[in-house]
Amino acid sequence: MTKPLTSDATPAVAFEGASVGYGRTAVLTDVTFRVETGQFFAIVGPNGSGKTTLLRTLLGVIPPLSGRVVPNGRMGYAPQRQALDDLFPFTSREVVAHGLINERSLDSNAAAARLEDVLDRCGVAERSEYAFRDLSGGQKQRVLIARALVTRPDTLVLDEPTNDLDVRGEHDVMKLVEELHHRGTTVIMVSHQLHVVARFAGHIAFINDGALLAGDRDTMLTPQRLESLYGVSINLGTGRPNVDRPAS
Repeated sequence: MTKPLTSDATPAVAFEGASVGYGRTAVLTDVTFRVETGQFFAIVGPNGSGKTTLLRTLLGVIPPLSGRVVPNGRMGYAPQRQALDDLFPFTSREVVAHGLINERSLDSNAAAARLEDVLDRCGVAERSEYAFRDLSGGQKQRVLIARALVTRPDTLVLDEPTNDLDVRGEHDVMKLVEELHHRGTTVIMVSHQLHVVARFAGHIAFINDGALLAGDRDTMLTPQRLESLYGVSINLGTGRPNVDRPAS
């Protein structure tokens, strides 16, 4: 369990003694943490630890089994691009435009202007008429971020945005996310890539063995804590286990 909620400021989202899971089965219990407005917050944990369940609860897709989850403001969600069918038959522009489906108060001119703005900001305007399935991994991820941004969210929620990207793709995606954060967007990112988390996230939540522990980057990214989480010594520069090299 993390420290009690103490700040009087309105957070982007707060979990208050929540149990999350499906049906009557809890995946995580007694979850208490808050993401402050303006933070870059990462959620980290081994595969199967409950990251996806926590994310679905945060987004309001499933309710907590107990306790409270209190979101504030609008959230924009960019899913894992691998979850989309390779036969997805839409252009990049159409994918982003899908984010406006529920924006019924916008007239066509305002919707078109907002669409052009996010395509340009995310660096995919020149590829807006390309089929989404034909884009590179990094380009696909930027299109999905544009789709989340077109709703003008207060908080951007990213699910494994750099997974399986090459070095250039990872750089371009995280440069975009960093710029958005610097402009005032709260960022919540699920990632298993520790080298990305260590570079960009100021606050981190670790999930392991049905529990969650959250804190600032310096508190959470200690060799002892990482070894406890993964069971091996971790090199933060690569996000991979340290390897003992034989003496030459």
